[in-house]
Amino acid sequence: GTPESATVPYTSSSGADSESKTADKSSLTRKLKHDVIEGVNQLIQEIAGCHEQIAEQAIEHIHQNEVILTLGSSRTVLEFLCAAKEKKRSFRVFVAEGAPRYQGHLLAKELVARGLQTTVITDSAVFAMISRVNMVIIGAHAVMANGGVIGPVGVNMAALAAQKHAVPFVVLAGSHKLCPLYPHNPEVLLNELRSPSELLDFGEFSDCLDFGAGSGSLQVVNPTFDYVPPNLVSLFITDTGGHNPSYMYRLIADYYSADDLVM
Repeated sequence: GTPESATVPYTSSSGADSESKTADKSSLTRKLKHDVIEGVNQLIQEIAGCHEQIAEQAIEHIHQNEVILTLGSSRTVLEFLCAAKEKKRSFRVFVAEGAPRYQGHLLAKELVARGLQTTVITDSAVFAMISRVNMVIIGAHAVMANGGVIGPVGVNMAALAAQKHAVPFVVLAGSHKLCPLYPHNPEVLLNELRSPSELLDFGEFSDCLDFGAGSGSLQVVNPTFDYVPPNLVSLFITDTGGHNPSYMYRLIADYYSADDLVM
């Protein structure tokens, strides 16, 4: 027989390996969670501070006795105009009402409360009033990789009017509004349709609404956004400074990686 002192006990390594793998996985999970939280907090700080950083540049672009046209209701535009007012710039603001939601009414009230000379105009009056305007300033829902802009409905009409009369068309957008996709990408949804009730009263028009019951019925289309191609944009003002539309793809490349596009 084999002496007891020479017997080598059998020890399974599978348990130790399993514990090691579990510990490594737990460590990676904690690190990933920490990185995600840190990235989200950084994004929140950038969004909270972008309005002030953009507003600091207002004095460079708005001059004495100018007339500014805007459309929609944007906090960035509000702070930008008010910053110029605080720097003793005297100017007037035309606000297109933004039917059917009338977001322009909300912006006009805010501007008046902050002491700015404000005039509300109908959306259809943009072309009629553009000859009196020195600059068009709007906020953006998103800035595409080609320098195109998705903004409130009606903004493309204002851009065309500005181009026709050689009026600068300026877009205010924080870095978080930059989108690495192009408008022709199939996954890009340039618009969404809102409720027809914002346009028509169902009770008054219920007899002619389109319910698939034959010809001669009424259809209602209520889009939310407009797309403005880059050739109609004069300047982007972001929290990193002013940029031409042709430079936006490079700016977006600094904020996104190839992995972001895949995800």
